[in-house]
Amino acid sequence: MVSVVVTRNFQITLPKPIRRGLALSIGDSVIIEERKNEVVLKKVKTDPVEAAFGIWKGKIKEESTVYVNKLRESWKEREYA
Repeated sequence: MVSVVVTRNFQITLPKPIRRGLALSIGDSVIIEERKNEVVLKKVKTDPVEAAFGIWKGKIKEESTVYVNKLRESWKEREYA
């Protein structure tokens, strides 16, 4: 744990070990969440593929190939109707 000082403009400087741990660089964005008497800082994922990874997790109960095949079958049914 590292202690930092809040300036008169309510700013803080992130200590080097924290910046390294989050792999922060100049220009990166972070998300700040307030939880019961604590603040959580998270790095924003800027790579769209990385940000989208796992977006469907838990929303589809079957394997992706089964789901895609069902979709294709429903398209065929509409096509011939």
